[in-house]
Amino acid sequence: MEKDPNCVFCQKTEADYVAENELSCAFDDIRPVSKGHTLVTPKRHVRQVWDLTDEERKSLFSLVQETKKILDDKYHPDGYNIAVNSGAAAGQTVFHCHVHLIPRYWNHDPERKPIPAQFLVPPERPQLKGMD
Repeated sequence: MEKDPNCVFCQKTEADYVAENELSCAFDDIRPVSKGHTLVTPKRHVRQVWDLTDEERKSLFSLVQETKKILDDKYHPDGYNIAVNSGAAAGQTVFHCHVHLIPRYWNHDPERKPIPAQFLVPPERPQLKGMD
């Protein structure tokens, strides 16, 4: 399995996982926008969702579904956001493909924080240009 030694997501281990399957893993977001905010990623270092193999794509979204069931049982959310930021212009800041699975709550989430980078579509981010 290809790993990037400089990638924070590639450094995750089974001890960090909320769930996993052969090709994908899920772990808590370090900057959650709500209780239970989880990232689902391929285990292989893949920069963009567009670069996944068909098998990895199926694995990734199968694990999104499995992780949702775990979060349902643990947190009982009222809904979910599912988001993929693909490319710096779309707000991606960690260049390892990942899906945000964000539980939402009617009565426990008064700030209703946005999806990560939802409103971050800057005209220019020179420090990230060419990374995606």
